[in-house]
Amino acid sequence: MPAHLIFGAGGVGHTKDSFTFTWDTPEKVSELLSSLKRLNLTELDSAAVYPPGNPGHTEILLGQAKAVDLGFTIDSKIFIREPGKNLTDANISSSIDNTLASIETDHVRTLYAHFPDSGTPLEVTAAAFDKQYKAGKYKQLGLSNFSYEDVVKYFQICEEKGYIKPSVYQGHYNALARSDEKDLIPFLRKHNCVYNAYSPVAGGFLTGKVTFGDNLYRTRWRDQSAMDQYVSQYDRPAMHDAIRKLKAACNSTSPPLTLQEAALRWVVNHSALGDGDGVIVGAKRIDQLESNVKDARSGPLPEHVRETIEGLWSEVDMD
Repeated sequence: MPAHLIFGAGGVGHTKDSFTFTWDTPEKVSELLSSLKRLNLTELDSAAVYPPGNPGHTEILLGQAKAVDLGFTIDSKIFIREPGKNLTDANISSSIDNTLASIETDHVRTLYAHFPDSGTPLEVTAAAFDKQYKAGKYKQLGLSNFSYEDVVKYFQICEEKGYIKPSVYQGHYNALARSDEKDLIPFLRKHNCVYNAYSPVAGGFLTGKVTFGDNLYRTRWRDQSAMDQYVSQYDRPAMHDAIRKLKAACNSTSPPLTLQEAALRWVVNHSALGDGDGVIVGAKRIDQLESNVKDARSGPLPEHVRETIEGLWSEVDMD
C-alpha cells in the first residue's frame, strides 16, 4: 500500500502582517476544512509554534472552526522555547494543556517532540511524555527531527523504564533528501514506528521554481523570508543539475509531467515509505490543495521517470 496524505496546518493563522498565510479567520478555516473533507483528507499536522511568527494561532483557529467536532484527527508538537527548556516536564505539560484548550478537545492523536532539546536529558523527556500519556492527553508518541542516534537512545530508555515508546517519526524526506533511508527508517521498521514525511517537494525546490527562476519573493528561498536550512541544503549546483535531469525525464512523457507531480508520486508510491506511513502536504490556496492531492494520488510513475529519480540521490548526497 502507498503512503497516505496528511494536511500540514502550518499555513493556518496569521502574523502581524499576514505574511504568506491564507486561512486566517474561523470562517476561512471552516472553508478549508470543508475542502479537506471533500478530498478525504482528515488528518491535520499542527504544532504549538504554528504559524511561524504567531505561535498558537493555528490551534486556536482549528478550535474555533470545530475541527475535532467535524471529524478531523489532529497531531501536535510541543512548544519550542530555548535549549534546556523545550522538553522539560514543565514545558511538555503546559504545551499540551494549551494545545488541548485551543483545539477544544481532551486529547490529540499524536504528540510530538518537535525538535531535540540538547539541554534536557532524554530520560527527563521520556518520563514527562509518559506522564502525559498516562493522563490520557494523547494516543501516540512522536519524535520529529531527532537524529538516528538519539532515536535509538530514546527507545532504549523507554524499554528500560517501561515508558511509552514512540510509534510515529516525522522527518524531512523527499526525492532529494533521503539520508533517513540509511539507518533511521530500518530501525523504525524494527520497532513498528511509522514515518511521516514533511517537505515532499523540498519547500518548492522540486517544483523547479528555484532552478528556473520563478518569482521567489516572499518564499523560503530569498530575502527576508529565506530559511537557511533549505537554502544551504538545496540551492547548490548539484541539486540544480538534478532538477534539470528530472525536468527532461518529465518532458519526455506524453503528456508531460510537472516536476511537482513526479516528486509527489515518487514519495507516495516508490520511496522507502509504505502502508501506515504518511506524506504531509500543504497549500496556500484551495486550487493548489486540489492540485497537490490529485498529483499525489495519481499512482506510480512511468518507469523511466522513476529510474531517473532513483539515480539522483547518489549525485546530490553530501554524506
